[in-house]
Amino acid sequence: MIGLRGIPATYGGVERHVEELATRLVKKGHDVTVFCRSHYTPKMKEYKGVNIIRLPTIVQKHLEMIVHALFAVIYILFRQYDIVHVQSVDPALLTPLLKIRHKVVVTSHGQGYRRVDKWGMFAKAISKLAEKIFIKYSDAAISVSKTLKDFYMGKYGREVVYIPNGISIKECENADFLKKFGLEKNGYILYVGRLIPTKGSGLLIEAYKKLKTDLKLVIVGGSSHTDGYELELRKNADGKIIFLGYQYGEALNQLYANCKLFVFPSQIEGLPIVLLEALSFGVPVIFSDIPEDMEIAGGIATPFKNGDINDLYRKINEFLHDPNNGERLAKEAKEYVAKNYNWDMVVKQTEAVYNSINRRKT
Repeated sequence: MIGLRGIPATYGGVERHVEELATRLVKKGHDVTVFCRSHYTPKMKEYKGVNIIRLPTIVQKHLEMIVHALFAVIYILFRQYDIVHVQSVDPALLTPLLKIRHKVVVTSHGQGYRRVDKWGMFAKAISKLAEKIFIKYSDAAISVSKTLKDFYMGKYGREVVYIPNGISIKECENADFLKKFGLEKNGYILYVGRLIPTKGSGLLIEAYKKLKTDLKLVIVGGSSHTDGYELELRKNADGKIIFLGYQYGEALNQLYANCKLFVFPSQIEGLPIVLLEALSFGVPVIFSDIPEDMEIAGGIATPFKNGDINDLYRKINEFLHDPNNGERLAKEAKEYVAKNYNWDMVVKQTEAVYNSINRRKT
């Protein structure tokens, strides 16, 4: 597997997807190798049975991914693998090189060129080219959302297999980390995500500042080559807005489980694991009404009009004055995501894609 920062995942939906998928494939008897960026993954040769190959790259937002992917492709061309699984469309730019010796699966986790905060005109053009190459040259194509699947069929006529992200239901009764953060159970509104404009953290901060509430706003996440934007957010915050940086494991679980309300204001997604996680903890959720979010949370959480500060403010304010409906939906949501988004199902469906390729004549 190539095209990601690495595992174990510390941030990023693609990384978490690959960690869950790869470790479960190993448990089922597969030999799995994940190519990781050396600055992201600590020195190791193995992680939970997964072979780790750490390769260097240029740590810069436009070059980091493609340089690392190129090094990985060169490495792979001199070795034998049954399948090369490219995780994300942009590194699929190199699929024709991989096809010299290998069969290639590509998973689309979203459309990078839609991120106006990250891409200039040239980078967007390359990202769109990568999409065309992914469609034309991959032996099998996967998308994590039905929205993406329908888009590729409509634009390119390419049949893409829909395999969503998954979630592991966790029971979390502890709250000891909250004390370290100066928080109390049900005493805060929670945001989790990278601090980039299209994730909507700035929108949430502006809506929150209009509220009359004693609840704190907790921002979990950090910069992704966007230090200036994070600094701007911090300058624009008041004393009730707490920035905790990236949090993982038990600390993050406790933050999810004990919040009064989770808000997911992202404007562009593939199929967001963060939203699935929040729903899996059975807490009330307000989310932006983009198609990818509605695909997950429509009917089991409360949508607001994407990008609309006033509508977001109204939905939060309505919940704070009458939380009963949001809490009722939260209980339904936990059961729904447990049934429809689980990693064992993801692994089984991915294995089926691999097997379908291996059965074909070369």
